[in-house]
Amino acid sequence: MTLNKKKSVFEKDFAEVKERFPKLTYGWDKKSNLWVVSGKLDICDIAGAYWNTFEIMILVPKGYPFCVPVVIERSEIIPRNIDWHVSPEGICCLDAKQSLLALSKTGIELTDFIAEKVYTFFANQVYRLESKKYAGEEYAHHTAGIIQYYLEDLKFPSVEKTVAILQMVLRKDALGRNEKCPCSSGLKSKHCHLRSIETIKSFGYEEIKSDLEKITCYLAGAS
Repeated sequence: MTLNKKKSVFEKDFAEVKERFPKLTYGWDKKSNLWVVSGKLDICDIAGAYWNTFEIMILVPKGYPFCVPVVIERSEIIPRNIDWHVSPEGICCLDAKQSLLALSKTGIELTDFIAEKVYTFFANQVYRLESKKYAGEEYAHHTAGIIQYYLEDLKFPSVEKTVAILQMVLRKDALGRNEKCPCSSGLKSKHCHLRSIETIKSFGYEEIKSDLEKITCYLAGAS
């Protein structure tokens, strides 16, 4: 008697992906230790009218769902340059790296990731191909995009305060819930940026250090 192999979290979640995106399939790459999702993604407008179809690949690390999948556009419909948020290899920049890292700490569910990040990315690209502009705002590139994340997503009041807070996190300075927030708002941290600071801590030392170095160099060049 042969026992059925227990399905992984990824395989269970892919059943829902298949229902919503039937042209996608998956396999396990032993060499790279990745789940590989591949196939076609049909894009429609909000009224359901067909727009275009993209050939894509999604590389999902073994640590799913606590990881950031990598999305590759294989159909070469989108120009391969940074202004279109696609690398020469076809790797798509779906969102600010820090934002995706923060999501991965609580788990990125595959169906939601495809629906909210991947599908939206390609729909916006189709819109730009037709209208010469994106439907909404886009993240700035390189260090400017990192700064934009801290100011807009984490709501830090200035680049200088962002630097000070990153330095504080790297030093592992303790910050009590009832202490004054380091953003200088005068509020207790629990009513201000405590949650944002906890989010930063989840990035890990190397990522925080890298962000700090890039922002510091950016400020030095701008002064």
